[in-house]
Amino acid sequence: MADTPRLLQRIALAIAVAGVVSGAAVYLRASADPELDALTQQREMNQVARLGGTATVQTVKFDLWLASLWHGQRLGLTLAALGVLVGVLVWRVGLLMSEED
Repeated sequence: MADTPRLLQRIALAIAVAGVVSGAAVYLRASADPELDALTQQREMNQVARLGGTATVQTVKFDLWLASLWHGQRLGLTLAALGVLVGVLVWRVGLLMSEED
């Protein structure tokens, strides 16, 4: 049982490194997402505002932002951040397990 916290910490380090490496690979290979030009986006948001109001505009903007995290270079950043986050969480579990001993 004494080796389990160390094993978890090694796994956490491997997860974090894998996340950063895969995120960097995706970031370097992907192209920047072509965004709509400002005029087209403004027209679309005006139409959404007319149909659904301000709350709908904010919901659509949030949905577009969330969808943008899974394409192109932003996907690389998302993978790296998630890898580091999961690695830190697993590391913390290992630390908590070592405190119990």
